[in-house]
Amino acid sequence: MTKFHSIEKEIVEVIQEWKTLTVTFSGGKDSTALTFALLNAVKNCKNKPHKIWILYANTLVEPSPLLQTAKSSLNIFKNLGKKIGIPILPQILIPELKDRFWVLLIGKGYPPPSIRFRWCSERLKIRPVRNFLKEVKEKYGEYPLVLTGVRLDEGNNRKKNLLRRLTNDKWMKYEGLKECSVYAPLLSLTTDEVWEYIKYNEKKWGINMQYLKKLYSEEFGSMNGFRTGCWVCTLVKKDQSLEKLAESKSELFPLIEFRKFLLEIRDNKKLRNKVRKNGKSYLGPLNKKTRRKILKKLEGIYKLPSEEKKLIYEMWRKS
Repeated sequence: MTKFHSIEKEIVEVIQEWKTLTVTFSGGKDSTALTFALLNAVKNCKNKPHKIWILYANTLVEPSPLLQTAKSSLNIFKNLGKKIGIPILPQILIPELKDRFWVLLIGKGYPPPSIRFRWCSERLKIRPVRNFLKEVKEKYGEYPLVLTGVRLDEGNNRKKNLLRRLTNDKWMKYEGLKECSVYAPLLSLTTDEVWEYIKYNEKKWGINMQYLKKLYSEEFGSMNGFRTGCWVCTLVKKDQSLEKLAESKSELFPLIEFRKFLLEIRDNKKLRNKVRKNGKSYLGPLNKKTRRKILKKLEGIYKLPSEEKKLIYEMWRKS
């Protein structure tokens, strides 16, 4: 545990300068380990922060097992905070109505996300957190320190993106907020070390996080391969994590089929309107017929919130 104790000690030194802290929380293993590290650090800290928010960005298109896992963990951390007198404040953030997935896909006609046009992450996850951070600054006069559980041991693409963002050792800036500092204390940990630390904290705090381990192991067949994310994600051709979840939760099978349907639509250029700009023709939004088809098929498997449906129809009338 020497490595973990040094991380906790490092966190203690870092947070002394901050009155407010936030943890970006996905409900997965890394953000869980990070929250434990922060709890252990603050417990031994003389000048405790005034507020600690655990921020969970609910995209509103999360698979229900992942959402429930995140909520269970948030509740555990809130109770542990009460137990030792640390102000742990879970915050479930959702996108603004105009930024929600179905509003943009069906209402505005955005094609399903691709590597070239990845419009989802900014609107569904980054922007809600950014707006919350701005609210904290307005109330307390400064941005909180943002702690993230990102690690270099998460694949080559993620590693490249991380190294590009790092400004100094384990530090970076929050996207779109140059004055907001982000600290990544777990940056050099391996996946096995993350699980070892979670297991250690289960014993230390007298809690059981079997539901989290089940999500990664029994549902996926591997403690290392599970991916947390939206069930509509079309950035990958095959969502193995969702398919493994569906093996024990049959209600998820219609979501898998719908996701395949979205992939077919994304890759069919004939379903897009043509737009002209500077004398040239470009692919524009999905045509109205396709958007209506998506809505009809979606309503067979998913209850679309009334406010989203209302805005979608308004967008159709105006376009």
